[in-house]
Amino acid sequence: MAKNKLDLLLKIENDKEESLRMSYLQANQNLQSNQQKLQGLNNFRLEYSQQLHLKGKSGLSSAGFGQYHAFIAKIEEAIRQQASTVNTAKQVVTQRKTLWLKQQIKAKAVAKLIENQKLKANALMAKNEQKMLDEFSANQFFQRRKAL
Repeated sequence: MAKNKLDLLLKIENDKEESLRMSYLQANQNLQSNQQKLQGLNNFRLEYSQQLHLKGKSGLSSAGFGQYHAFIAKIEEAIRQQASTVNTAKQVVTQRKTLWLKQQIKAKAVAKLIENQKLKANALMAKNEQKMLDEFSANQFFQRRKAL
């Protein structure tokens, strides 16, 4: 494969890697955001439960108690939904990280191929130069010998 084709392939693979890296980082950011929302809901449930406990001590009607429990049930449902969202976000992060790392390996393989081709070309050039120097030296030797 021609050198410029490999360079083009390397650029394409590096661009894919960068795109997948950005996708992974975005998914990770989304996960963190969803985890913070879940933590906020858990904190809200705790605070609301504490309020219920305090109001229960000071005397709370059964209707008020029912309203508190109904609202806590809604918060708990929101927590379950948010926990599900967090789990999905974790799976997305894992998937995108895997894709990014696989692409990173591909890009490194192309870079290594280019490097190996450069090394082979340099070795061939050095061999050819040595051959020319050997021929030149041999010619010089024979010309000196003829001159004597």
